[in-house]
Amino acid sequence: MQPLERDVETLRNIPLFADLPTARLKLIAYTAEVVRFEPGEVIVQQGDSADAVYIIAEGEAEVWLADAAGHTMRLGTMGRHTLFGETAVLCQSRRTATVRAKDQVVTFKISAKLFLDLVRQSPEIGIQVMTVLAQRLERSTALLQQHERH
Repeated sequence: MQPLERDVETLRNIPLFADLPTARLKLIAYTAEVVRFEPGEVIVQQGDSADAVYIIAEGEAEVWLADAAGHTMRLGTMGRHTLFGETAVLCQSRRTATVRAKDQVVTFKISAKLFLDLVRQSPEIGIQVMTVLAQRLERSTALLQQHERH
């Protein structure tokens, strides 16, 4: 299987892109950058500007949040097919958390411009992104409530 075809198949297995036509998947696969990270390496740093979204193709990454006092809290782990970085891209703001490779991680890095174009052109992707954001907000709220009880 050619690398482009392999990348298209990987993207097709990601719920966010499952219903996209092959031509659109090829465009994403062609324009996305495949970026590899070693265990412990920072993928995105809280507070940095957002230039792209990422999708984990292989491996796991941990999400860390630092408060104003510098205390860090692990929010969770993300695995294959997880989209992240979309909040800062959609809000045109800074990264809201640090994401660090737990083991060897391979990602698709999709530029902010391409991602925003995809959301604008595809209502299905917009709905999927909203679902991801809502689930993440629900989990974060539960974690914060748990943290406040301790």
